[in-house]
Amino acid sequence: MKLVISNIEKMTYPDTKLRSGRQVINDIDTLLKNLRKQANKGLHLGAGSSKIPDLINCDLYNSDADVKADATNLEMFDDGSIDLIESHHMIEHLSFADTDIALAEWNRVLSNSGLLVLTYPDITAISVKWLKYSLVYPLYSRPKRLDYIVEMLVGSQEHEGMFHKNAFDIRRMSRILLKHGFKVEFTYCRYPRRPTPSRLVVARKTNS
Repeated sequence: MKLVISNIEKMTYPDTKLRSGRQVINDIDTLLKNLRKQANKGLHLGAGSSKIPDLINCDLYNSDADVKADATNLEMFDDGSIDLIESHHMIEHLSFADTDIALAEWNRVLSNSGLLVLTYPDITAISVKWLKYSLVYPLYSRPKRLDYIVEMLVGSQEHEGMFHKNAFDIRRMSRILLKHGFKVEFTYCRYPRRPTPSRLVVARKTNS
């Protein structure tokens, strides 16, 4: 599938039906690369040590970030000055209250029809894993595997920035985003490639 994106306001998303996960993931990779290049200004929030080319990489804890910034306070960016915000496996580290604050702030800095790209642990897929290993435990105990699934839910907890304070499935995420002026346009489970079952959401700012 060839992805053609003429501009951020008019997009075609990858087809997910009757296609392998590898094909869809490759198309999503292409989609995101094109979005980053087409955005006049884009932010990568909670970047950590993973910098994304063509975006301003922001992080509160990592000194190598382009900008030291708290995701709940983007006062260094003007209203409507950003076309694209990406945040990968960061929103689950925010409390309920801080999630509301952050989404309101992201809405503020995004331009009209700007895009928000999120990935986060999918609590439904993680729960299925937990049930699977719990059921086979009496026959084939794997305590370390169960412990790792708990980490998927609550974080690895090496430091303050590695605790999970929130959890989402697509229904809950869609409802929270809608409350803050975003509408989900595309979603896919098992993206990005990582041991924790993850979900990608692309949402558009719907209010000015």
